[in-house]
Amino acid sequence: MPQKLIIQTSPRAVAAMRRPIAALFCLTCLLVASPSWAETEIGDVRSVKVWAYGTPSGGKRGDLYESDAVYADETVETANEGALHVVFRDDTDFRLGSASRAVLDRFVYNADSHAGVLSLSLLKGVFRYTSGKLAKRGVKIATPVALIGIRGTDFTVSVADDGATEVAVAEGEVEITPSGGGAAANVSAGQVAAVANPAADATVNTGTAASDPGLQDQSDTDAGEADGDGGDGDGGGGH
Repeated sequence: MPQKLIIQTSPRAVAAMRRPIAALFCLTCLLVASPSWAETEIGDVRSVKVWAYGTPSGGKRGDLYESDAVYADETVETANEGALHVVFRDDTDFRLGSASRAVLDRFVYNADSHAGVLSLSLLKGVFRYTSGKLAKRGVKIATPVALIGIRGTDFTVSVADDGATEVAVAEGEVEITPSGGGAAANVSAGQVAAVANPAADATVNTGTAASDPGLQDQSDTDAGEADGDGGDGDGGGGH
């Protein structure tokens, strides 16, 4: 009769053999179930006027339409006379006016505590920011010449081709700090601050935000169109 081969293995040895298998299984689960940066949706497009584009980091530039998702580290931009309206997961409202470009660097949000981080890089053009539920201390906005800290709820930022930046506050207050060591300034409702270059001091005067129809509320645009002042009426998301 053939002899049976019996191998006795200690429980510790069995556990040692199982660990690599378990680790491989967990890694496979993470690769399948965990989203990559490109799948991390941080908000969605509410409206597009004329034309808008999105470029994921390392990806190809493509058209943006109403209801499209936007992602962390995505560059968004608009055409001449165009506009883009994005709402983040905490209900923060972010709008780009004509010929504007920004990077949606990072968004992390805890819906229970309202803690998190929102980082935006405003590269060129005109933008309107209206605070959502995210704690204001977690918001970081950068332009080529300045950093903007949030203490208020509704403000407009204009960035010239050379990076020169203006911030106009409609409600609340913001702090603008030149990135090269110039003196910072607090900007209250009804005021406009300007930073010419990274080393220049921020200056504050009374004034209003830069005019751009793409930054208006949709209700304002609809009212203008009803009065015959609404332009081409292409304020929706279709192209």
